[in-house]
Amino acid sequence: MFKDGLDVNAINQEWTGALRLDRNPQIFLTNAAAVLDYALQPIVDTHTGDVYGYEALLRNVDQLDCATPGAVFDLAHDLGCLAPLELLLRRMAIEKYAGIRERKATRLFLNVDLRLLETPGFLLQDTATLLSQHRLAPSSVCLEISETNDTSTLSRLGDFVGKARALDFAIAIDDFGKGYSQLKSLYDIEPDILKVDRFFVQAIQNDARKRLLVTSMVDLAHVLGMRVVAEGVETEAELAVCRQIGCDLFQGYLVSRPFTCLDEARPRYEQFAATQASHHRSLKSDEQLIRREIRPLVALRDTARMDDVLALLRAGRAHPFIPVINAAGEPRGLIQESDIKNLIYLPFGQDLLRNKSVNNQLRNFLHRCPVADLHSRLDHLIGMTATDDDKTAGVIITKNGKYYGFLTTSSLLKIANEIRMRAAEDQNPLTKLPGNLSVTAFVFEEASASAADRSFCYIDLDNFKPFNDTYGFRTGDRALLLFSELIKRLAGPSRAFAGHVGGDDFFIGLKNRDVAAVVQMMAGLRDEFRHQAESFYDAEHRETGFITARDRSGLERRFPLLSCSVAILHLPQGVAIENHDLLVRQIARLKTDAKAAPDGVIAATFGPSLADAATESGVAEKAARTVRICTGPAC
Repeated sequence: MFKDGLDVNAINQEWTGALRLDRNPQIFLTNAAAVLDYALQPIVDTHTGDVYGYEALLRNVDQLDCATPGAVFDLAHDLGCLAPLELLLRRMAIEKYAGIRERKATRLFLNVDLRLLETPGFLLQDTATLLSQHRLAPSSVCLEISETNDTSTLSRLGDFVGKARALDFAIAIDDFGKGYSQLKSLYDIEPDILKVDRFFVQAIQNDARKRLLVTSMVDLAHVLGMRVVAEGVETEAELAVCRQIGCDLFQGYLVSRPFTCLDEARPRYEQFAATQASHHRSLKSDEQLIRREIRPLVALRDTARMDDVLALLRAGRAHPFIPVINAAGEPRGLIQESDIKNLIYLPFGQDLLRNKSVNNQLRNFLHRCPVADLHSRLDHLIGMTATDDDKTAGVIITKNGKYYGFLTTSSLLKIANEIRMRAAEDQNPLTKLPGNLSVTAFVFEEASASAADRSFCYIDLDNFKPFNDTYGFRTGDRALLLFSELIKRLAGPSRAFAGHVGGDDFFIGLKNRDVAAVVQMMAGLRDEFRHQAESFYDAEHRETGFITARDRSGLERRFPLLSCSVAILHLPQGVAIENHDLLVRQIARLKTDAKAAPDGVIAATFGPSLADAATESGVAEKAARTVRICTGPAC
């Protein structure tokens, strides 16, 4: 056992790493300062690839004979030196973060041990002082409260959150969905950031239940005005799903492992912005409409005086609310005119609002408001305002996490109506299926998303023109309607996308099915249509199996009864095609090959190496020549 009064250097020489609970707390702190270090892991914007912040993660805990960082804090708590250790580690983390050359407007994420809530002041002012020594503001720090602790039993949690917000610290709930996770913590804490536990992110592309749960978490967080971080993202497929369901930020080994060398810090990860570029193109029309309707309303800081609020309201604003932001430019909520108008019109009401001795801070009148990124999907935005709450005036729009403008509920409904009108214009008037524009948009969007297997099935009715010439347009329309009903029925249970490209060309888009299953499905569709289409023919033609009609050159010849040819382009999970010209040429080649196939069904699968080679070379024909072609049920 170490004795008090020994020289620290001598203690360090005798230090073996086998720390026991009966050691001196000061010795423990001295050795902790000597061996512990922090690694930083980037948290990245899913839309732009910009670094939003860094989480500080404790390292070298094994040198204190501890298996995990949590064990270090447990030991410090048992030794009665948890608060000094926390302050020591915060100093280390802040010094490391301050050393990043291009940190700009990023944020440092620090984990909070909830046992510190019994410490007077919660170390918040001490942390603010440490930050000021490096010319950093408290708004540059986000304090993470872990859901692995039972926050419902902590009576002082509300005081901690209130004092942290008063100093401009941001608040995050970490590991959400794990341990003691409960909706009450969202209500009580009202965090700025919600971090979804990595358990729900791992292999989310293959787990429908995880996808549903995370979608619900994201939707709920956005309605409550929070941003969502997907933790533990390790693959492109996981990122694609997290991005699709609306996660604002992500962290994990896909971006970077935690690093201790600050030279590894980067302000932006271009590869993720490039991956998203095609997704933005597919949503371009929606985004243009959204940008057109965004109102650049003047926002107030959450530290503003009530005089500023009254001045804005007196200025004749078109909308009876004021967006409120924090020091980092991030939205905090809205001030509703209705909440203070009673005071305004009361005798001496405005004087009361201005009275500093009365607890009338702007924060006391703040309402949370739905928040969404500029690149969010329109259906997601509309869903955020689908509430009976009369305080929901619309959605605060952000860009790179900063306040950008406001989208009112009426503007959202206007955009939705315009898009429905566009969809109706594209709809085929006979079959009521989405038309060519919708089909093209679907193909380009799904081709750039690599989270699941996708199959694009282009279907052409064989011998339709001679049939139409012989039996007339009315019967021809009946044949088209029959086929449209068949693919609608097929698409329904499969949750597939069915479209009418035009004339006698149709389309089915399928997901989460291997190519063999898709080929079998299309072969069954072909057989059913061929069988049912026989009813349109006279008995003589059904018996002979052909009709005689003129071809496109005007020559009479025999044509078999109606059937169809199917060209299937299969993109396996993990493969994304950004080159639209490559995609279109490959589809055209397959459609030609399908007409010549003995069984009328042909499929091509893009492999990862093939797609990369074709994209790098820019030669679409290379892909078409070397792609693996499968035909028939054995495919």
